[in-house]
Amino acid sequence: MTIVAFGSAVLDIFEVNDIMSGKGWHLNALQRPNSIHICVTLQHVPVVDAFLQDLREAVQTVRENPGPISGGLAPIYGAAGKMPDRGMVQDLLVNYMDGTC
Repeated sequence: MTIVAFGSAVLDIFEVNDIMSGKGWHLNALQRPNSIHICVTLQHVPVVDAFLQDLREAVQTVRENPGPISGGLAPIYGAAGKMPDRGMVQDLLVNYMDGTC
């Protein structure tokens, strides 16, 4: 298996991830640097073209509509990645999850 991670210096990669999630793709958000990753296996071969098309569309949507996606997790990941006290990140995420689930 292969893990592929990617990010961007020109758009919010977490917003791309939110759109991809809405399309049914389950990528993992990473921080420092902000990025997303996917574990690619043989099972992905039949859907690679659909994945790449959805990724292109997600990137284009974020380019054309900068700003948080309504209902997405991009603002949470972005804020957590900028906190200098990493202990606060856990508290933020626990409180967010407790308040929304």
